[in-house]
Amino acid sequence: MVMVLGSKKEMQAQLTNGRIMPLKDLIMEPLVSKLKVGKWFRIDRNVIDENRDENYRKCIEAGPKGKALWGRFEKSNKIADENPDQYPRVMEVYIFKHDWDYKNEQEIRDRCEQVGEGMCDEVICDFELQMRICNGEAVKNLVEKDDKLPNVRVITFRDGGIGYFGGGDDLIMSYPPAYLRRLSYFPNHLCDIHVPYAFRKVVS
Repeated sequence: MVMVLGSKKEMQAQLTNGRIMPLKDLIMEPLVSKLKVGKWFRIDRNVIDENRDENYRKCIEAGPKGKALWGRFEKSNKIADENPDQYPRVMEVYIFKHDWDYKNEQEIRDRCEQVGEGMCDEVICDFELQMRICNGEAVKNLVEKDDKLPNVRVITFRDGGIGYFGGGDDLIMSYPPAYLRRLSYFPNHLCDIHVPYAFRKVVS
């Protein structure tokens, strides 16, 4: 809740934490969602579309890896536009906290279906990255710096395969947040350090 104080000319906003700031600064200050373990992260494709030119510029300025990432985005966006039933305009994604010793790949998929529509695929992963760029994250960090999330995420691929997304800060060797690795799907294969990555539709 925000309380508006003062005259119309010098309106101040008092935040719930007691902080007081000019109302004009509050309006200009972005309220950005951060990707966190155990919290739903909102992806709005309308916002992504509105920021397309800006995101393109940021990707190109990030060099060859950024340019390659933009190529990925273009492909994923086209797939989503051609399959609107699979990819809602607004969705949320969820990274599970690692609280088990071992789970097999089928159990990982089951966890995703228990909380939402199922496991994220490579298209939804690209939406997440685009949304993070819209929220102010640097493309260079997404394609070059080690991922700060603790665990690698398990995803599905549109062709039925399984893979890993991003890196894990808890690993000795981590990978950047945009890193995708494709594997063959073996239901009984054990995952000891990876976590499910789920999504759900948001009904407006």
